[in-house]
Amino acid sequence: MGRALPSLLLGLCVAATARAQPDACAEVTCSGHGECMLEDREPLCFCEEGYAAEGLRCVRAAPSPADERARRSSSIGARIVMIASAEGGRWLPGVGRDLAEYPGRLAQYLKPGGLWCSEFVSWVYRAAGVPFTSGYEGGWLLTTNVAVERWFARAGRWIANGTAAWARFSPRPGDYLRFRTDRHGHSGIVRYVAGDTLYTVEGNSRGQVRLRRYPRFRDNPRIAGFGVVTLPDARVASSAGRDLDPPAARP
Repeated sequence: MGRALPSLLLGLCVAATARAQPDACAEVTCSGHGECMLEDREPLCFCEEGYAAEGLRCVRAAPSPADERARRSSSIGARIVMIASAEGGRWLPGVGRDLAEYPGRLAQYLKPGGLWCSEFVSWVYRAAGVPFTSGYEGGWLLTTNVAVERWFARAGRWIANGTAAWARFSPRPGDYLRFRTDRHGHSGIVRYVAGDTLYTVEGNSRGQVRLRRYPRFRDNPRIAGFGVVTLPDARVASSAGRDLDPPAARP
């Protein structure tokens, strides 16, 4: 099972790196095939590609169930948003109650009282058929927002706030976004962009799945960046060749 931690900090999912609490990760090697990270002082492993986390080990992973055709289709974003938005207003025990197939309810992968913003994103992507790798539950469950950012960065699909790409990049439905908070961070999923307003769906936002919006999002210093979900060639094709900058989605 995933390893999320007890305690809730202002309704946001907390993640920290080994630098924040060096002693907790000092003896954790993740089998030499991953990096130890902390979530509310508990060590967790984020593994290399081809490995999955089990406790504080990284083991060889089975092939990912990802549908690569889906990754190359701009329609995958609509599927992600549909799955995520259907959970709007639910507390953790209700998330996934209508999903008959795997992965089922989200709560079964968490400890009681655990944090779950990044787990919600992981769960949605797995249900949509484009799972993460390198985490728990065979790879698809990433338990910290730092790990999610690094997963996208490792794949060359992270758009960081303040970079040259940031000014021309337009988030699309289904993309990931990471927030900075006063101490750590928080995860969300893009629903759509209308003008300069960003609309999102976020797990563990004051304890629920909430639909939120952020006017003038490019000027928001708390948005650390976006992870591109659909592969670049699909996004180029869907926008008549314009580099990762398709028209804004409509409500």
